[in-house]
Amino acid sequence: MKINNRLNNIPEYELSKIKSIKEELIKKGEEIIDFGVGDPDLPVDNSIIAEMIRSFDKNGFNNYPPYDGIKELKQGIIEYYRETFGVNLNMNEVLILIGSKEGINNLMPAVCDLGDYVIIPKPSYPVYEATAKLWGVIPYKLPLKENDDYLPNIKLIPQEIISRSKLFIINYPNNPTGAIANEAFYKEIIKFCYNNEIILCNDGAYNEIIRSGEKPLSVLQFDYKKNCIEFGTFSKIYNMTGFRIGYIVGNSQVIKAILKIKTNVDSGQFMPIQYAALKAIKLDRNYVNSIRYIYDRRIALAEDILSKHNINFYKNSGTFYLWCKVPKDYTTNEFCEELLKKSGIIVTPGYAFGNLSYGHFRISLTKDDKIIEKGLNKLDIY
Repeated sequence: MKINNRLNNIPEYELSKIKSIKEELIKKGEEIIDFGVGDPDLPVDNSIIAEMIRSFDKNGFNNYPPYDGIKELKQGIIEYYRETFGVNLNMNEVLILIGSKEGINNLMPAVCDLGDYVIIPKPSYPVYEATAKLWGVIPYKLPLKENDDYLPNIKLIPQEIISRSKLFIINYPNNPTGAIANEAFYKEIIKFCYNNEIILCNDGAYNEIIRSGEKPLSVLQFDYKKNCIEFGTFSKIYNMTGFRIGYIVGNSQVIKAILKIKTNVDSGQFMPIQYAALKAIKLDRNYVNSIRYIYDRRIALAEDILSKHNINFYKNSGTFYLWCKVPKDYTTNEFCEELLKKSGIIVTPGYAFGNLSYGHFRISLTKDDKIIEKGLNKLDIY
């Protein structure tokens, strides 16, 4: 049987492999503390659940939804962007997605042709590179450096790559490093992309998960020519990973192109889930601040323990991750394997986010304080 050759260009999704290892160890009766996957442990707000249940009383709740999403949710996102970021959007600049992961996949053929380049900073969410390769788009891997606060240096991109690129994907607040972007960076990269006719996309999955006192930013705040797009999701700040609901906002031409793909490959997200998302995005800022406070506390706890065990990490301002350095005299594989076998701790090896990230590992703090304390205190002193 002949299978698509492009599949040979992408590895198995690393986090899927980690999940399989975890399940096998649990079957053997071993206690495992999973700091690998970024799946929030916090409960969904009761009002979100209640709204979803109420929506079952609506006529037609079980029918196909609008391809671009229900109007109420699109309007809710418009209001959210206006109130939070001062950005004014139109209805044709908002598209509801079955999670932002689906949108990332559909973005590639919407913007790029076979053989075009997409600029992808590394380390980064592995789905960017994988979907590019699946669609015959060539990823140009732009290294992110700690001494640049993990912001891409666009001066390093060769002109021959720039001239063949149609898309530049960034992700701030950043997975896996937790780095955040600032106004000056956004203005610089927006100007660069506009001058070179490149669509700029920010994956804003963690836009709201920043340290208390930090101000959330959207790339669209500085996009006066409306040349950019941004993904958003309800998974992280609202603890709705399993609901599979997200959105893309920004440039109407890109939105239209993605919608054209969606109408041919899916039929939208179940309407009660969309009504649940609408309730979520209308929750007041006290809810968002309460979630931030929890992650602030967890980050501070983990940083304190890691410091005592001589584990070096990047002092970040966003997400619920810590980006750590593998101790000297270990390879990434050796260290992650030792953590699992000796301590029952799962972390994500840095190379899951690209080959430029050997020598690092990511800790996801989606566990309560007691589990974080118990797990990280199992570490040796390095």
